[in-house]
Amino acid sequence: MPLFSQTQGNPDHPALVFLHGFLGSHRDWYETIERLKNNFYCISLDLPGHGHSVTTVSPLQDGFASCHRLIKNALDDLALQEYVLIGYSLGGRIALDYARSQNDIKIKALLLESCHSGLVSESEKEQRYKHDLKWAKRFATQSVIDSLYEWYEQDIFSDLSSEQKDLVIDKRSHNYGVCLANMLLSTSLAKQSDALPFMHSCSLPVYYCFGEKDKKFKQLSTHFTAANIQVTEFSGLGHNLHQQEPLQYAKFIQQHFSE
Repeated sequence: MPLFSQTQGNPDHPALVFLHGFLGSHRDWYETIERLKNNFYCISLDLPGHGHSVTTVSPLQDGFASCHRLIKNALDDLALQEYVLIGYSLGGRIALDYARSQNDIKIKALLLESCHSGLVSESEKEQRYKHDLKWAKRFATQSVIDSLYEWYEQDIFSDLSSEQKDLVIDKRSHNYGVCLANMLLSTSLAKQSDALPFMHSCSLPVYYCFGEKDKKFKQLSTHFTAANIQVTEFSGLGHNLHQQEPLQYAKFIQQHFSE
């Protein structure tokens, strides 16, 4: 099954391709795209197991390569001349690995939001896979609501109030647990190639964004020291910048990627 894609704006304008995070869908970018679609051609994809791509399965072996093929097919259908690739969290990891492995000369720049560049040691990868396996079992065997309440208790979401967590859980409750479990394992951080050498050696402009309250990715950003990488901290925000402040996020994109 091909990936679902939604296009908004004029195809003659600069193209932006958006990849959502785990549990999300193309709808997550709606408020940001509303503010950009008059000046950009905005393409938002649903990743395997999510949104309208829920029946598209990413294999447990070579999950990243499978995602890359699906993304490439979706973008080939649109016949883009060049584009900025934008990804949040899981979508950022997939975007980064896509840029690292595909040698796609149409990518004009990378915008990575709150995403990991990849683990280095085998022991870290082994530990991470065990962690993801536990979560996959939860998503596959218990109600999505129960899994989501446990998911949003993780430290990375500690900046969210109880009311904010309730709202996001309600928004995410349409997901199917087995599909999420599959995607969690097929694109586990444990299976991602370390992209730090690529980020430091590529000629591509890389924009890395994180929230001031997101301690994990604030720390990770200190490793991104190459001249082609611009690191930006969004003050007062947590892990999900474009959901918390879509207007500010849209302004950032407008500022950096307008013709």
